[in-house]
Amino acid sequence: MPLQAFAFDAAPVVRQTIPQARVQGEGELRMYGFHIYDAKLFVGPTGLSSKELTARPFALDIEYARAFKGAAIAKRGREEMDDLKVASKAQTAQWQEQMEKIFPDVQPGDHVIGVFVPERGTTFYADDKAIGTIPGDDFARAFFAIWLDPRTSAPSLRNQLLANGAAQ
Repeated sequence: MPLQAFAFDAAPVVRQTIPQARVQGEGELRMYGFHIYDAKLFVGPTGLSSKELTARPFALDIEYARAFKGAAIAKRGREEMDDLKVASKAQTAQWQEQMEKIFPDVQPGDHVIGVFVPERGTTFYADDKAIGTIPGDDFARAFFAIWLDPRTSAPSLRNQLLANGAAQ
């Protein structure tokens, strides 16, 4: 069978928490010409809030195109948060420790999905298996800023993720 026949679909995982979730946008991250991952932003029926990112539930699905160690993903996430200055370095160091415990090593085709629900926090999935939760809206604001903040290091990907409906 062709590989596509076994492609993983994140939508059922996201819809367990956000029943009416839809894909708002999707795109790919390339660095120095290398395909790093594909991303899909899922939102509920009312979309994202431009005033307060963590006002409504949403999810981000990352499908990796390359192999990475979970610790390296966590470290890169912390570096991005530090570059955006969205939290103190002490706070991002604490979050990095939490992410290192949650994020798995990934191979091409693996998905890591972050599903955020206000006042509950962000639950991460490796494909369809829940692998951990980081509570609180502060983490979600800082973590998802990596992709959704206007100052992101990947503005083209941000534009693609937000393409089918600006934040309301």
